[in-house]
Amino acid sequence: MKNKYLLFVFSLLILSQIGRSQSSEISESFKKKVAESASKLKAFECYDLDPLSLNATIVWSEDKTQLAVIMKVNLLHGWHIYSYVPKTQPYITSELQLNLPEGISKIENWIKPLDEPYDDGVYIYHGELVFVHYCQVNNISDGVLTCGIYYQTCDLNKCYPPEEKKINLNPKKFL
Repeated sequence: MKNKYLLFVFSLLILSQIGRSQSSEISESFKKKVAESASKLKAFECYDLDPLSLNATIVWSEDKTQLAVIMKVNLLHGWHIYSYVPKTQPYITSELQLNLPEGISKIENWIKPLDEPYDDGVYIYHGELVFVHYCQVNNISDGVLTCGIYYQTCDLNKCYPPEEKKINLNPKKFL
């Protein structure tokens, strides 16, 4: 009897783990929907005194168990931000931010565009950039989702002090 009970408990544990891994798996159709939405998301204009603009949106999966946060960053021509800076360099590595309301949790990490080598082990981003983060939805609350970026913009002649830009989004408004 004890062995049957242990086998039953073990089976439930295995099945619950399978259910969890399937629920956090992102379908190809959802990835395609997110890619289409990212391509349609408008990037705002930039200016010499503010060379980075940020826009964001939320895309829901068909069954409403997942959502994707899409951030589009636009950098003025000739300007860049840093994707990686070694400790020996004085620049600031960009940090993507995501604060989620109760009932929504992160799946893996941000999906980032390809960066490029710059100088002395430094890597940069420039132009128009798309960052995506997939999330699991356990229940849809009235909370606000905040996404953003902490960054330092530079061109060939100067660097601005580090800055932070954030956008608040209500997931329910994108249903």
